Amino acid sequence: MARHVPKFKAAVVVVLIVLAFFFVPIIPYVQSVPVPGAQNSPVDVWGWTTPSYGVLGYGSAPFPSKELVTQGDHSALVFFEGANAVALENAGPPGEILNPSSTVAILSSAVSSADWGLLNITIHMKNISYYNITNAVVYLSMEGYSANGTSGSLTYIEPRAVGSCGALWASYDYCSVSQVTPNNLPVNKTFNFYAEIRGSIKGVPFIYRQPFWEDYPRGGVGPQWVKAFIDNVNLARGGHLLTENSTLDAFAALRFKDASAGFQISDYNLSNDTAGFFGKSAIAGQISELLLFPGIFSPNTYPSFLADYAVGHWDGLLNTNFLHFGYYVGESSYYSVSIPCPVYEIPGPGINITQFFQSHGCSTMVAATTWLVIIMGP
Repeated sequence: MARHVPKFKAAVVVVLIVLAFFFVPIIPYVQSVPVPGAQNSPVDVWGWTTPSYGVLGYGSAPFPSKELVTQGDHSALVFFEGANAVALENAGPPGEILNPSSTVAILSSAVSSADWGLLNITIHMKNISYYNITNAVVYLSMEGYSANGTSGSLTYIEPRAVGSCGALWASYDYCSVSQVTPNNLPVNKTFNFYAEIRGSIKGVPFIYRQPFWEDYPRGGVGPQWVKAFIDNVNLARGGHLLTENSTLDAFAALRFKDASAGFQISDYNLSNDTAGFFGKSAIAGQISELLLFPGIFSPNTYPSFLADYAVGHWDGLLNTNFLHFGYYVGESSYYSVSIPCPVYEIPGPGINITQFFQSHGCSTMVAATTWLVIIMGP
């Protein structure tokens, strides 16, 4: 039996070496990351991983998915993918705790379409600790909503504050916040956002961050609605299809800003905006603007409404001299007209809308509604 012992020991050594190769984090990694606002930045962040990860890329990564890094009086939340830092978020004062246990719970999120084609995101939370939480602010981080910039290989995330749970959030009490956000999400796909609570408990600041995945909500005037509407318009154009143009999209966004600011006058400042945006380009004289207010119409019924009550606008959509369009959806004030009224359509630019409807025996009142700005071009 004695002569089998060395073989047994050798087998044990081999097993230990294999286990160490796959499971013992002995390989150091370092990433230099800047801390916003801090002097002597960047700072080195160290991590450790197994030989199997270093050699084969298999096993646990050297860094967690996110880590708080402090430099002087500032800290940052650093996001890692594998061995690389990929994103950075300003986290405020030092000494914060990331995702403290038994402190807060984000119970649920609800996403719905707002009336003007935007999204309304509601977040429900609870203080689940024995202690009050002070100065709790809720932030939202979502593509197209939170401000993101890049520097080298890093993305800088600036989540937006969407509400507060007050100066004193009592122990075991609930809190809910809601925020309307842009609706530029991929149609009929699941999208991702992060809810983040920042506050203090027993004088110690913390960040609690939780991801959510939601289905794109149907309804409302947004990209999905506009696509369906244009598809219906194209059916009526007899093969002369309108296609979207990013330059006209940009001009539509500019026009929404100016036209809604001067909503008392039809197509307010259109000629000046056209000249300023397109300059001496020949296209400047070939632009047409349609200011539409779809309200609660579906994209399938709105074309027939325009054909019956806003013939000039409908004819503009069918004009085959225009082959490209851009659009912008937003909420702003407009003049709501008393019903019944013999006219529903402003016949041209530069018209005082109140005076026009009054001249036809109709009264108006200021209300908020959905604007759909469509710019037509050759």
